[in-house]
Amino acid sequence: MAVMTLLAIEVMAQAAYYIAYGEFNGAGPAIPPPAGGATANAVAMPTDAGSRISHPYYGYTRSEAAATLNQTPPPRREDGVALIALLGGSVAWQAAPAFRSALAAWFQAHAIPLRPVVLELSHLGWKQPQQMIAIANTLALGGEYDIIVNLDGYNELVFTENLYFGHHQAPFFPHRWRRSLVNTNAEKLLVSRIYALRQRQQRLDARAAAEPWRRSALYGIVNRYLRTRTTAQIRALNHDLDQIPAEYALESHGPIWPAEPDDGAAPDPADLSRIALRVWYRSSVLLADLSQAAGAEYYHFQQPNQYVPDAKPLSDQELADFYNPQSGAVRAYQYAYPQLLRFGAELRRQGINYYDLTQIFADHPETLYSDDCCHLNARGNELLAASMVQHLAPALRRHADRSRADRAAADRTALAAALRESSPIHAVNKLYFDVQLTAADTLRYSRDDCHPGDTVAPFAVQITPVDAADLRPGDADSGYNRYEFSFDQDGGVIDAAGRCAVEYQLPQYDIANVLTGQYVPGTGQLRWQARITLDWGFAVAHTAAGALRYARDNCRPVHLAARFFLHITPANAADLAPGRAEHGYNNYDFPGFGPYDEIIDAAGRCVVERELPDYDIASILTGQYLPAVGGRLWETRIDLAPP
Repeated sequence: MAVMTLLAIEVMAQAAYYIAYGEFNGAGPAIPPPAGGATANAVAMPTDAGSRISHPYYGYTRSEAAATLNQTPPPRREDGVALIALLGGSVAWQAAPAFRSALAAWFQAHAIPLRPVVLELSHLGWKQPQQMIAIANTLALGGEYDIIVNLDGYNELVFTENLYFGHHQAPFFPHRWRRSLVNTNAEKLLVSRIYALRQRQQRLDARAAAEPWRRSALYGIVNRYLRTRTTAQIRALNHDLDQIPAEYALESHGPIWPAEPDDGAAPDPADLSRIALRVWYRSSVLLADLSQAAGAEYYHFQQPNQYVPDAKPLSDQELADFYNPQSGAVRAYQYAYPQLLRFGAELRRQGINYYDLTQIFADHPETLYSDDCCHLNARGNELLAASMVQHLAPALRRHADRSRADRAAADRTALAAALRESSPIHAVNKLYFDVQLTAADTLRYSRDDCHPGDTVAPFAVQITPVDAADLRPGDADSGYNRYEFSFDQDGGVIDAAGRCAVEYQLPQYDIANVLTGQYVPGTGQLRWQARITLDWGFAVAHTAAGALRYARDNCRPVHLAARFFLHITPANAADLAPGRAEHGYNNYDFPGFGPYDEIIDAAGRCVVERELPDYDIASILTGQYLPAVGGRLWETRIDLAPP
């Protein structure tokens, strides 16, 4: 009877669960976001694993995202990958999964074999200059990106005013920064109660996800009720926390700027918005400059919002639940949005890829927002992500084209190596010439026991330039410039002893390598060939201080400008960066050294050092290569004894 009674109760609970939530409990209740997360301003203890923490550069951030935001090890470009950084506040953070899916769908639809990797450098409440600081920090740590995307606009308009007038905090300090520094006993008491409620709910959630409780609809109903009540309690405690008078301290409030007028009147909110928008504008310009310097493309998107006048036909649900006429956003958008449009137009005039997405919902009367702040539901995020990818399409195509060019160059290099393997050159070949590079940048061809028949076949010279811009229009696809000359018509000489010689003057641009030989007319097939790499190598040593030392005589700026590759195999596989396990080494490629005039001394010798990562190293492979046309200029390997 007891078992039957429990089964009957469970059946009724399952029915009640379906009536209340529109689905059966099944394998367990769907767990909403952690309690207290109903508002972006909810405060939690910094020690809570699921809460925000205070970061010395960024302000509030997610503890679970610390590795991503600190970029340790920093991200590196990889073949077959489109590496994209996504900046912004909570709207960008919530849109990241849809953005990732939209990118993957775009590459698939266009049959491009690239995998998008989206690095989420975003967080609740972030506003400029936090996004700019995040990129500056990760680039300083050695990070690389293909595309940098910034989705923002709401927090800069609304939170700046809220911080200054609502919390007497410097308007360009991170949002909620004061709450990261809990000082008074009253604040500590409220925060400890919030922490206790969150911890209790997390224990209940863990039990709801474990056997046998996850199969019980009765327990699911009870847990949802407790979660709803806990959320309300935490929201009330956060409200009480906000009402505690703030004790001014420079580390928590920052400088009160702009300074209040001498007559004691509050600054004009419109003036504060103009200042905030100038910071927003300058931060975007700096992001564009940083991106360009790092070899990435920058795109800036203005996020949509329900308070933008006439931007969307709001649904009945949005008007009832997700539009608050008393919100500070109403006033902020009324007097600041026209200014924002002017600043956005100026970004466009500066050549920055800026796009205003506030009108993308103009033809969507359905419900797309999920709260009275700014956040979107699943469908809204899908539309937002699709619009972003549509604007990013030119950059994605350029990246795909560069990837194809790199792969084609690698294929050509591999083919040339295969030909050399299959057709080795021997001294017994009667048509073989000895080829040397003279000090006058001339190729000198010579051979003993020369006969007139040896000089009949035309000579070919295939030159790979350091700079792809030096490729001639007709040779751009091949990756090298091809020249031809004739022994008889270009000054070839056969002396009385039967020795013949001819010289070829190389073009006046920086050359990576030369492949030359004689070919059979009509087929173009080389009868013999010789490759000359032009004096590129560095002497590389591992110093006692744990650095890598590059040195060479007769150093020129071009030697330092070509891209260096640096592949480090750690002694411990656990030190491999995420995604590098299949390669077996960490990639620390870098664009070159500079400034050149401080590296090359008066005698033409250059000596530079590269700091190595702080872990035990098994081996180092380094050298230089040409990303635009493919091929390594030189390489060397250093094997280090295990510790």
